Amino acid sequence: MRRLESGMTVDNECFSDIFRYEHETISGATIINSNVGSPIFWNCNLHHLVFDTCDLTNARFFAGSTMDHCTFIRTDLRSVGIGKGEAVFTHCEFTSCDMRGMTLENAAFIDCTFVKCRFNDRVLQAANIVNCSFTGKLVDITFEGNGKQKLIVDLRNCILDGVQFAGCDLTQCIPPKSKNHLYMEQVSVRVKNALAKLDDDPNLSDDERKILVRSLRKLEHMEQYIFNTAYMKKIYGDVFVERFFSSLE
Repeated sequence: MRRLESGMTVDNECFSDIFRYEHETISGATIINSNVGSPIFWNCNLHHLVFDTCDLTNARFFAGSTMDHCTFIRTDLRSVGIGKGEAVFTHCEFTSCDMRGMTLENAAFIDCTFVKCRFNDRVLQAANIVNCSFTGKLVDITFEGNGKQKLIVDLRNCILDGVQFAGCDLTQCIPPKSKNHLYMEQVSVRVKNALAKLDDDPNLSDDERKILVRSLRKLEHMEQYIFNTAYMKKIYGDVFVERFFSSLE
């Protein structure tokens, strides 16, 4: 059974089911079509590793492990475990990887790219996603900050379906270039004015007013926001979406 070693190139190999790497530096390896088993990385440094069509579902990262200039292609990362604040990925590339279930919120990603990866229904901390770019569809993702935390990400090649922003400053975020996406500023002021106007709108039923108020209040602490109008119409209907945005004018 194999273990990860610097400089190795392997294809369709079996690795030790459980192996603990402590205070090791592993670099310049290419792993293809392999199940890497259940490696535990404890204060390890991984450099210039390539995992192509591999199973890394049971990998664990602890005690300040670092990964830099590593490439993950069509790799299964679904159950990768990371201790809170105990792993940093820098200049890493993730392409067509399955990252659902990976404890992304516990790691920091700096200058990384994510291309057509799957990590639905996750909360990503703005402080831990720095100067990263995303390509493809993001589904039910929440980018969360501390109230004034700048979200520094490139979303220009994304479709945002059910993506939310909470406590983030979006002034350094590059919004999607798709015509269905709308970047809006002065959101909190617009919401305050909209809520005041809703009380005096005789054309709204009680149910319509409740839905609008609930939707607007989610935005009252945001200064900027990115909306996917096509997604909103699919969920709420054309009439609601038209009314929603007219209230924010």
